Amino acid sequence: MKNTKKIGLLVMALAINSVSHAQLGGMLKKAAKNVATDQATKAVTGSNSTSSSSSSSSNSGSGVGSAASSVTLDWKQYPMTPAITMKSLLEGTEVSDNGNLRMNFYRATFIPNKKASGEPVDMIRDDNVLTTKVYLNDQLIKSPAYNDGSYFNDGKQNTYQDNGNQQSDIMLTQEGKYKIDFLAGGVQFYSFDFDVHKKVNTDPYATSAALWYSTGPWEKWAYITPQTSGNFILGFYLMHTDLKPNPNDARKTSKSVNWYPELLQNGKVISVPNKQVAIVPQGEWKDMSCSMKLIGAKDYLKIADLKDGSYTLKITVDGEPAPRMYDFKAAGGNIVQSDKQDRAKNKDPKTLVEGWNNFFWLERK
Repeated sequence: MKNTKKIGLLVMALAINSVSHAQLGGMLKKAAKNVATDQATKAVTGSNSTSSSSSSSSNSGSGVGSAASSVTLDWKQYPMTPAITMKSLLEGTEVSDNGNLRMNFYRATFIPNKKASGEPVDMIRDDNVLTTKVYLNDQLIKSPAYNDGSYFNDGKQNTYQDNGNQQSDIMLTQEGKYKIDFLAGGVQFYSFDFDVHKKVNTDPYATSAALWYSTGPWEKWAYITPQTSGNFILGFYLMHTDLKPNPNDARKTSKSVNWYPELLQNGKVISVPNKQVAIVPQGEWKDMSCSMKLIGAKDYLKIADLKDGSYTLKITVDGEPAPRMYDFKAAGGNIVQSDKQDRAKNKDPKTLVEGWNNFFWLERK
């Protein structure tokens, strides 16, 4: 009987010892993972913040986010800081007229495709490679993940997409200031701010009681981009918020709008008249673009044709109180990047205007 008790005590001691070692191993693994995450965060932000303080800072609406369950990326893989292209931000952030916020098809640049361990990233098996955090008036309202999205499908760019699952969608209930924080491997590397408004429809026969829409960067930025031919293509964004744009047809929500682009140098118009007609959607931003010709030229203007100097792009839109004016410079047969797009001049990587190497973004005066 005594031997049986001794054997039982020995088994219990071995079990307790085994559990202690397992717990110790788990604690060591967790500590190592936190250190690796801190190193990744520091590589992106230059900060010495710990994982816990970074997470707290992100939840308050600023700072670097860190998720313990996220894969740890090798942030030293690329010398360039990561960003989201401006074009995909303006076209991938959609507020529909019925109040659905869709966040899809973002193009991220310079996201590592290697882990801190040196292994390749696996978008399917690795946790939370690409995620976002959405804030309303600095309060976190959703943290969508994009684990089913494409990854590095175009060199050093990858796409945030949910493949139609609409996990990133939010049905809006409040107007206010919205912010999307973009994270990779649990580390925040970019932010995008915009406003959401609701226009109430008092028409009792209307199919919808309100029109939801966004404002902010869409009104602020225009771009110049070359075609494969090198043509000078300008683009900007339009929408309207008229509740009944066509009095004769309540089902027709879009409207026709004339707009007129002009290129000026030293205050003088150097482009030929170029009237454009746009079909503008209700409450949703749409990209408008066209090519240009200089006075006396036979062919369309190419970016390489611009002489070194300062220029102004002027866009007049029927119904707007004043023309949209954008200053830029040309040098060496190309467009000079704005200070907010130039990585050497923009000191905040989380707000860099990313145009990759083929979109030159112009800020409205």
